[in-house]
Amino acid sequence: MTDHTTRMAALLGELRREMNGAVAESMQRGAGGYGLNYGVSIPTIRAIAARVGTDHAFAQFLYRQDVRELRMAAVTIADPAAVTPDDVDAWLAGRMPEELIEELALRLLSRCGRPVLDTLRERWLRAGSGAERYAALMALARARMQEFDTAAVVEAVPEAVAACPDDLRLARGAAAFVQSAAARIAPERLGRMLDRLPDSRGGRYLRDELAWMIG
Repeated sequence: MTDHTTRMAALLGELRREMNGAVAESMQRGAGGYGLNYGVSIPTIRAIAARVGTDHAFAQFLYRQDVRELRMAAVTIADPAAVTPDDVDAWLAGRMPEELIEELALRLLSRCGRPVLDTLRERWLRAGSGAERYAALMALARARMQEFDTAAVVEAVPEAVAACPDDLRLARGAAAFVQSAAARIAPERLGRMLDRLPDSRGGRYLRDELAWMIG
């Protein structure tokens, strides 16, 4: 733990040197922010984290901190092969701004093995927080589609949108998933899914985004 604390302090010092105060202030005023942030750009965080190398235990330690740059760096430092289904809760814990969810899905969860992808699919299918469902959808959208059956995910979209009718984040995640899996979704199935969407902000967004797929 002491070693992790020392390394974290050194990493945070490196990240702070890239601080953008104006960006940090504007982000802090936004919804779903962090306990602390320095406004460092995502490409810069990735580059600094990449120099650390892969260290899953250290990444888990960093991710537990309520600091934007440390949580974002942790996603790059973590080892996808070391994530297990039992670990998924830990990666979905704490404050989950949209940018962190997207980075987590892109850099870590989508690169995990079949057991983790199956866990994410199950999370999507059962009731849960909007953040959990969005993270699951974005990870599944970026994963190799041959790893799992997409049908159950697609079938659950209308109910999920109805449960969160004005959640555009969820609708964007659903659109990303369906578009990435388009080759494996029969047009008739997609058409039935679109017909079942509620007349809500999220439902209208999805119809607009996906209507071209059925002509």
